[in-house]
Amino acid sequence: MLLHDVQARVRIALTTTLTNEWGLFTPKTGTSAPSERSIAFHLGWYVRPMIDESWDVDCDYERSGAAREPSMAFGEGAQRAPDLIVHRRGRVGPEDNLLLVALSTDFASDETGAPDLAAVRSVQLRYGYRYAVWVDLQLREDGPEGRVRPLWHWSTLEEGAVTAEPEAVYTTQELKSITSAIRLLYLG
Repeated sequence: MLLHDVQARVRIALTTTLTNEWGLFTPKTGTSAPSERSIAFHLGWYVRPMIDESWDVDCDYERSGAAREPSMAFGEGAQRAPDLIVHRRGRVGPEDNLLLVALSTDFASDETGAPDLAAVRSVQLRYGYRYAVWVDLQLREDGPEGRVRPLWHWSTLEEGAVTAEPEAVYTTQELKSITSAIRLLYLG
């Protein structure tokens, strides 16, 4: 599968996640806020039907069945592992590791050790994922509906970073159309 095919499928799954799971992206109530793992679960749910059945989609997978290897975490001493992987369970290597996804809800204000592309790339190289993407959803509390303006930064196993900087997942007009449709659906 080529990079643009994977990107298109992840983009469709993200759009579907935003639309169908909007409650995850609205402003937090009390001390609750959406976690990357919760969002990754839903994203994986919508990626699954768009990927050939020979691939497995997991939010967590311990290849060894033991404690997580330090090389699977992002950064020095970090405990964060990839949020979503598309692979073939029980196998290793680039032919069996298609995609690694790392999510952050708001990298600009995140103090939990959210990954950047360099950290994601190190895990990509270690395990031989053909493609890796870091997605910053940029969730903010702007009014009762909240705001999401996702950026992503892709890497290929052979070439490294696809672009120098993260790029918007949607154009301004596309995002406006998506959020308008969501508001109509949920707010009437």
